Amino acid sequence: MTKDLLHTDSLDNVLTPEPIMPAGSDPSAPVYRGLSGFYAIEDRVALLMRVVLFSAMISLGLLMAAQVFMRYVISSPFLGIEELAPMLALWIYFIGMAYCTRERDHIEGGVLTLLTQNRKTLLAVRLFGTLCCLMTVAVFAWFAWDFAAYNLSLNRKSTYMRLPKWIWDFSMVSGFALMILYLILQVFLEARALITGKGGD
Repeated sequence: MTKDLLHTDSLDNVLTPEPIMPAGSDPSAPVYRGLSGFYAIEDRVALLMRVVLFSAMISLGLLMAAQVFMRYVISSPFLGIEELAPMLALWIYFIGMAYCTRERDHIEGGVLTLLTQNRKTLLAVRLFGTLCCLMTVAVFAWFAWDFAAYNLSLNRKSTYMRLPKWIWDFSMVSGFALMILYLILQVFLEARALITGKGGD
């Protein structure tokens, strides 16, 4: 952004305070103090999420290519791919959702910063928004677990591959559980920044 484009003499009244990230982008910042042990474990969880995402995306691409080849070149489609593709897509979607929460990459509006630059007000509103997200995700997680437990109790299997249906269902459970973890961490960090006055600058 330039001053000419924004028609202002100073960018100070346009640039907003940075939101607090659930994953400690700057471990030396006061808001992340005392959490180094937790973040050592969290780094491994994040690595696992990246591995799952990468593996599932590559596998899905290869499955699609194989299906096109089998269907249109050798005229012998394999119906199991029709089951495996949605399963991989679900794992990509739900683990990706959790990873976006970790990185705070979800779409959010910045209308409030046009009304106020007050750090405490912005932190309080962000904390309220995070709490609303946490409650909503907890409700969805409950229904996801209920659905997965139901399928697990019936021991349902897929039509062609005879794979247990809980493999599909636990993508939802895993994604929502990880999302809840990162939202709880975000609530803690935002509340800590609001109370101590350190962070969210």
